[in-house]
Amino acid sequence: MSFKQEPLIIKIYVLAVIGTGLLFLLFNIPVWSHLGISFLYFVFLHICMENLSVPLPGGQGFVSVSFVTSLAMIILFGPVAAAWGSFAIFLDIRALKQFKEKYHRIFFNAAQVALSTGIAGYIYQYAGGIPGQFSMPSDIGPVLASVVTYLILNSVFVITVISLSQKMSFFGVWLTNFRWSVPNYIAISPLGILIAAVYVNIGISGVLLLIIPLMLARHTFILYMDMRNQYLSTIKALTKAIDAKDHYTHGHSERVAEYAVLIGKELKLQEDFLEKLEYIALMHDIGKIGIPESILNKPSRLSDDEFSVVREHSAVGAEIISNIKFIGDHADIVRHHHERVDGRGYPDGLSGEKVSMGAKIVGVADAFDAMTTERVYRSPMTKQQAMVELQSCCNSQFCGEVVSAFEKVLRRRGEIE
Repeated sequence: MSFKQEPLIIKIYVLAVIGTGLLFLLFNIPVWSHLGISFLYFVFLHICMENLSVPLPGGQGFVSVSFVTSLAMIILFGPVAAAWGSFAIFLDIRALKQFKEKYHRIFFNAAQVALSTGIAGYIYQYAGGIPGQFSMPSDIGPVLASVVTYLILNSVFVITVISLSQKMSFFGVWLTNFRWSVPNYIAISPLGILIAAVYVNIGISGVLLLIIPLMLARHTFILYMDMRNQYLSTIKALTKAIDAKDHYTHGHSERVAEYAVLIGKELKLQEDFLEKLEYIALMHDIGKIGIPESILNKPSRLSDDEFSVVREHSAVGAEIISNIKFIGDHADIVRHHHERVDGRGYPDGLSGEKVSMGAKIVGVADAFDAMTTERVYRSPMTKQQAMVELQSCCNSQFCGEVVSAFEKVLRRRGEIE
């Protein structure tokens, strides 16, 4: 999305951060002649580390190990030089290739990193650290204070813009995308100290040897993201296999998952739960894998006996889901997504609050997609008609709170009037 298309609140926030960052740099100009060629080596290394950053899920940003070089510059050159050196990440080659479309993101990221680094550098000095004179163990306290400051500021800057753009809660974004990164950043902080110590005692050639552990740190980020993406890809492959059995519901599971997540966001549910809800919604019909295709693809309405067979899919699906470690604790969502708030649903006849919010959400999403999908025995409803039907069944078949949230989502997206 171009900057012109961004919502006003995001434009204001992004410009405020960029402006603050630039003012910070303008009021903190280093004495370049005192830094020497070594500083340029560190700036170059910092840019290289940024170019090896790992994308966050959903295209919501990047995580990089360039923090290590920022910390080293704080220890060696002080807050002012470190801030300017960190600002140089706007020279990230990948970002520059998309400069016309993403210039605001490039300068936002550079500005927030410069601010985070500069303020963390001043905290290092305030806590007793002296740039260029690091000594163990007396300077461990100042380094820890600097690291904590950097992590807090960097996380707040980035999480806030993601929260505003994705309409997610601040804490929810942190849980999903940043909670795991804190121990990793703390774990690689000693590398920043080591780089500074090696540079003082050996020089830049010794620093270059430390690229190997930096690459290992980067590899841990990649493994986490790859594992997450592979997990989602596997689930999507399974759902496509299930949808392929039922010729009338092609793409049904992915649409239900999309609707479910949108509803959950509107209800401001926690992001870590929404991630699991997406996976579960994708697999809500996995129990149909045991239903004969002659029933699933019958070109007319089902008989009572055939419908009884179909009704078993939610219980069968829950049994399958319960054996999956990551989402097994929420297997009830699959089992109960056909329950009704008035207690007339299946398989357990639960009512009201006995039906989990996740099951209520998937139930609404599932019904909406079913109504707007063509069947051999009926034409699809428009989305407007389907919403009217959902509203007419509020507090009997469907949860009114969920339907209301879904209505707001669809109106905002311009899909209903």
